[in-house]
Amino acid sequence: MKFFIRIVLVSLLGMGVYTLLSFSPTPKKTKLYYELGFSINPSAGSGVVTFALLSLDSTTHKIVYKQPINEANFVMYSKGILKNKANPKNIDFFKEAGVDCGLILDDPKSLGGVLVTDTLWEEMKPICLPVWDIWKLRYSIHPKYGKGASAVPAEDIGWSANRWRPSHKQTVYLSENYGINTISDYFHGPTMYELFFDMQNPDWIKMYKELN
Repeated sequence: MKFFIRIVLVSLLGMGVYTLLSFSPTPKKTKLYYELGFSINPSAGSGVVTFALLSLDSTTHKIVYKQPINEANFVMYSKGILKNKANPKNIDFFKEAGVDCGLILDDPKSLGGVLVTDTLWEEMKPICLPVWDIWKLRYSIHPKYGKGASAVPAEDIGWSANRWRPSHKQTVYLSENYGINTISDYFHGPTMYELFFDMQNPDWIKMYKELN
């Protein structure tokens, strides 16, 4: 009798475990959204600045995946010239933020009604002057120069208080205003375009350089 009762109890326990496993909720898939971003963190496969299409968790807003892109695509995705996950409606994010990238970027059809498809325009299309200055946030001299560089042209002088990275005050300022923790983090989303806007202001540049 005891043996029979033991078998029944074991069977009931097994059925209970099976039921719990069968009806346990399926883990929810992470919902993602996409933004363009850049990091001033040179690596073997990139230049001084790394550009990327970022996948972010819609709940935590943390970056979960980075798809590297080149500078030209970063600019054209941001301008809405090329459709992409971060800009499916072809919005000009630069224009929305008041950032002037130069008329050379605009489709000739929107300027004069004439379509120009010459080689020069195709080469110049990805240019955006604030994007060229990104490296200046981290370096006082462009990193292409060695330690002993003396004669450096003005266009290769950066805004950082230190040779290879910004001062503590500069880093804190970037963190508080543009959403990063360290200079190696990715700037992305609306605050990134706000940064581009500020970088066009000589008074902002002067203020940033004085944060020693």
